[in-house]
Amino acid sequence: MNTPTQVFTGLPRFSHVIVLALLWQGLMLAGCSTHSALMDKQVKQQTDNQQLIQQVTNALEATEARFAKAQAADVGTYAPNQLASAEQALREARRFTERLQHDPDLGRQSMSLFFGETMGDKTLGLIAKANAALAQAEEHKQQADAIFAAVNENFIWLNKFQARTYYPQEYRDLRRSRQDLVEYVASGDLNEAQQRLPQFLSEQRALEIVAAQRFYLHDLGLRVEREGRARLERYAAISYSSAAAALNKAKAVIAQDPRAEDRILQAKANAEFSFGIAHAVAADMQRLASMERQNMERWLILVTTKLHEMGRTVGAPDVRDKELMQQLDLLARAAGNQGQTVAVADPVAKSASATPAEPATAASAPATASEGQAIDHRMTQLEQSLAEQIKVLSEQINAMQQVSVSAQAVPVVEVSAPGN
Repeated sequence: MNTPTQVFTGLPRFSHVIVLALLWQGLMLAGCSTHSALMDKQVKQQTDNQQLIQQVTNALEATEARFAKAQAADVGTYAPNQLASAEQALREARRFTERLQHDPDLGRQSMSLFFGETMGDKTLGLIAKANAALAQAEEHKQQADAIFAAVNENFIWLNKFQARTYYPQEYRDLRRSRQDLVEYVASGDLNEAQQRLPQFLSEQRALEIVAAQRFYLHDLGLRVEREGRARLERYAAISYSSAAAALNKAKAVIAQDPRAEDRILQAKANAEFSFGIAHAVAADMQRLASMERQNMERWLILVTTKLHEMGRTVGAPDVRDKELMQQLDLLARAAGNQGQTVAVADPVAKSASATPAEPATAASAPATASEGQAIDHRMTQLEQSLAEQIKVLSEQINAMQQVSVSAQAVPVVEVSAPGN
């Protein structure tokens, strides 16, 4: 008879529970490990994307600032093609950058279905292209600046002298010629621009001279011409010729250097002074021409009286018993001798006045010489003033003989005698 075998069912149930628990724990551990790795990968990818976006943004902003600076420097005038190429590349790079900022994951993704360029690389490439075009444009602008430096400066002076207002047609011609030169440079034909440059500068120079002459001397020239025809040529032809010569000299100074303002203003002042002399001589000559003989004698006596007063200031003797020209010569000689006498005698008097108790020191010598020089300078000025008046009076007296005959034919105008 077979003996029945006892089967323990509790153990298998316990083993299943343990196995299931172990399996569940393993699955949980495995899941936690996969999730952490995935998170780490995602964080790294996001960081990389942000760094790429920041790199692209910084490069784009720097290039756009460079482009704006080139526009402000008028680079487009001399390198329009290069600047247009840079602008187009920047526009496309800006569009890609905005897409990357909206979806950072696009930065590492290929722009084609299969292995192509990523959007980040494409954007950086466009920025590099824009910078290369800007570099060419800036180099072109430097070459143009070297060519047009004198041209642009000349236009500044032309505008100062109001050439556009005084000579509008000539100014427009120069502007058109300058535009032709710019187009040669913009197209890359620098040799042609350089060959045409000397003639253009010569034309600018000519317009600058005539514009400066009109700018400084136009009003004075009109006065000389208008008043000369009306009165000066008739009564003071010699003085009028001198004024016209001074005006021509001022024009010559401008022609030599239209930008030498100090010399030009001095030459203009000299011409105005000569014109004033011509007016004074003409007024005296007109007065003489209308005088009767008796009034003319009174006027001559008045002249000699004034000369006598001037002579007394320099210690000259009374020379009114001489003819007028002799009086002038003697007074001029006395004025010159007086200046020399004062310059020599003054230091001698200073030295003689020094006593043994108070000897003249070396320090006092410069002061004495300085005082003597001051007196000498004042006497020289007086002599020059006297010489100028003498010259005018001499011309008047010489002309009196020429107008004495025609004075009788001129209708007599009642003029009170000088000194009455």
